[in-house]
Amino acid sequence: MYIIKVKFDRRPRMFQDRMHRLMEEVLRITRPVFSPTEAGWSPEADMYETENSIILVVNLAGVTKEDIEVCYYDGYLSISGKRTLKFPSGAPIRHHQLEIGSGAFERVFRIPCLVNHKAIEATLQDGLLTIQMQKTGPARHDVIIEIDPEGEITI
Repeated sequence: MYIIKVKFDRRPRMFQDRMHRLMEEVLRITRPVFSPTEAGWSPEADMYETENSIILVVNLAGVTKEDIEVCYYDGYLSISGKRTLKFPSGAPIRHHQLEIGSGAFERVFRIPCLVNHKAIEATLQDGLLTIQMQKTGPARHDVIIEIDPEGEITI
């Protein structure tokens, strides 16, 4: 028997965000299984839908355009790159607080509807990467697979 101590967060939205990020890291199926490096940090992102497009905004403060790669493949959008810590007064003697993530990062987003992959536009302004994808079709629907009591699978 295992006893697990659970700390409940009084802020449910933050708890939900942390659980989502954790599950995203655990269940990341688009990443190669034998990846040589782990993502060092995970940038925050917002995705929303308008009448004609899907818009993704990613917080990439301190990351240059040359250090960002955006790829779209089969309904998934991947954003990867790296942020290098720069200290304006030279190298620090010791750190008293270090919260800004640095190093390599990768986020993979499932796009909720069909988009025109030839009309994806990305801009980087004021530390925010904004990706606009033009919708081409209806939202995707997940397929529910029912398991027959006899042991046969039906779709």
